[in-house]
Amino acid sequence: MNTGFKWFYAILSLAIYLLSHHNSTAQKTTYDFVDYLYTSSQHQHLIDYLGFIQKNSPNTIGNDTVNFLKGKSYYHLQKHKISNSYLRQVPKSSISFAESRFLMNINAIYNKDYKSGFSILDELSINDSVISDLKNFELSGLALLNRDLELFREYNNNISKDYYYFSDERATFEQISHELADRKKKSPWVAGLATAIIPGSGKFYAGKRGQGIYSFVISTFLALQVWESYNKDGIQSPRFIIYGSLFSLFHAGNIWSSALTVKNYNNEYNEAANYRIKMDMHIPVRAFFN
Repeated sequence: MNTGFKWFYAILSLAIYLLSHHNSTAQKTTYDFVDYLYTSSQHQHLIDYLGFIQKNSPNTIGNDTVNFLKGKSYYHLQKHKISNSYLRQVPKSSISFAESRFLMNINAIYNKDYKSGFSILDELSINDSVISDLKNFELSGLALLNRDLELFREYNNNISKDYYYFSDERATFEQISHELADRKKKSPWVAGLATAIIPGSGKFYAGKRGQGIYSFVISTFLALQVWESYNKDGIQSPRFIIYGSLFSLFHAGNIWSSALTVKNYNNEYNEAANYRIKMDMHIPVRAFFN
């Protein structure tokens, strides 16, 4: 009886060992393949594989890890809204929580949702001094995107003197902040009014000298034709009506074009500045967490 029990216990123990060893090996193989897909930048394949695991072997990899990896993969694929839908599910207890929040901020700024980016980081509690500096740096970038120079200086001053990870990017932020402070925004109304008084002057004001000269020459030519036709043929002559109509249409269009040129100039400047800010916010996050 005792001998039979010993044999049964031995066989049961062997079966449990083999089963656990098999599960451990399978899990290790799964993690190795996941790591391979990620390190080789096969992000869409990784998303598909993680979906397959969730469906067929849900206990192999935890949901927190799956959500983080899917979110980060979609981030690399520049599908920012989908990425944040997964990263948002990473809990505070996860070791990837801080990284997920920094990535959510990057996704938010590329969607021009600066308010969400600020909320995500502002609510993030960090004890590590280096990551805390990174947080203040990202918040200073968000302040620049919102053109809040006072808030930028506040967050910039909160960065410790020992920073080194993003020294170049921080110097760029400070340069941009000085440019924004010194820059005088041009007014479309001023451009339109200037053109109404002196044709082409609104284009000069917008920095488009070539267009300004062209507008001035054409307007002057048409105005001279109107004046000449009025003096020679009178106000009811076909020549006066034709040149008067051409001058009026060209002058009105020139006024509108000058105002639009200044508006586009302001938009182009802001887009260029925002591009620099976003790139310099992005680089330290990728360098630190990758």
